Amino acid sequence: MKEYWNAGSLGLTIVPVGKIRGTCLCLSTGIAKLLNLYQVNYCRRNLGPIGIQTFLYKLVFNVGIAGAVCLLVLLEYFVVPVHAEEGGYDWKTARELYPGIRYVHAEPSVPQKMVINCLQIDSHTPWLMFYTTPRCAEWTEGKAETTRQTTRNFIRQSRQKFPKLVIAINANAFSPWPAPFQQEDPTDVLGLAVSMGTLVSRSNAMPFLLVSKTGKLQIATTFTDEDLLDVETAVSGFGLCLVEGEVPATGDDLHPRTGLGLSQDGRYLFFLTIDGRQPSSLGATVQDVGDLLKKFGAYTGINMDGGGSTTMAWWDINVEGEDKCQLLNSPVGDGDSYDSTGDAPFAPTERATGNNLGVYFLEASTK
Repeated sequence: MKEYWNAGSLGLTIVPVGKIRGTCLCLSTGIAKLLNLYQVNYCRRNLGPIGIQTFLYKLVFNVGIAGAVCLLVLLEYFVVPVHAEEGGYDWKTARELYPGIRYVHAEPSVPQKMVINCLQIDSHTPWLMFYTTPRCAEWTEGKAETTRQTTRNFIRQSRQKFPKLVIAINANAFSPWPAPFQQEDPTDVLGLAVSMGTLVSRSNAMPFLLVSKTGKLQIATTFTDEDLLDVETAVSGFGLCLVEGEVPATGDDLHPRTGLGLSQDGRYLFFLTIDGRQPSSLGATVQDVGDLLKKFGAYTGINMDGGGSTTMAWWDINVEGEDKCQLLNSPVGDGDSYDSTGDAPFAPTERATGNNLGVYFLEASTK
């Protein structure tokens, strides 16, 4: 569903086109009834013309009804979905990609041009599970912990066996990351990473997302070896950009960004990307990431690895052919910046990152 956005101060005001149509239809119907009222009363068979007082009474009565109906429509279609000032987005209006996974795309121009993609993931959805990049074959702590992959290749490889991922986003930072950026070779993951209960990278000072073996989600900053016994999945970012509903002030540098957010009750996880370094999207500050995560419903949020690593992708079963893996954002994996003065049009490029985070279903409910 196409949406118009008014993003003043990152406030997200959404007016779906279909609802505008419904309102216009209601208004036109009411007006038509008023115009026909006098004619109908003159043309009724076996009845004479009504008096002017009766006509005026019916006219006022019908105007009142039409006005009330139109007001209700306006309230339903324009006021209810807009929660920007209250810090919440109406996810019922968003597109459902898979059970429990909803998606929204937005292109505000304030405070700067941004292309935003956000996924809301309901962790209470039956059979929904999280998965992150596992250890590489010859795992060496602090040196060769994972094999770099583009986010789409992370999904593609998973579809060959198990788990069959349906969406994914880039996660931990990694080192080194020399060109060629698409080269898939062993790398060191920065911060805590746990894949299917196995420690991939040890915790440092970076905040992290934990998924317990029972499916409970938590964002935290401290971790011990004893905690590992109950952890199924974990990924880390650079720092907290949303702390108990408050957004810390940050610098004003604009870059592509990736964010993870968690609702206050721990039920909903949010995957967020903001494109950058391209004409249609200049990028975002870390504070923008926190603001947006809060608008979308998060209470706590992490600024993840961004820049050329920022990537969001999914497995679109409606695409023809064997490869159904599609990008949801426009990454700049080669690390370059593009502007409108360039000779060649902008084209997305992907980067092989050290860690990705995805979602799958235990049952084969999706093909």
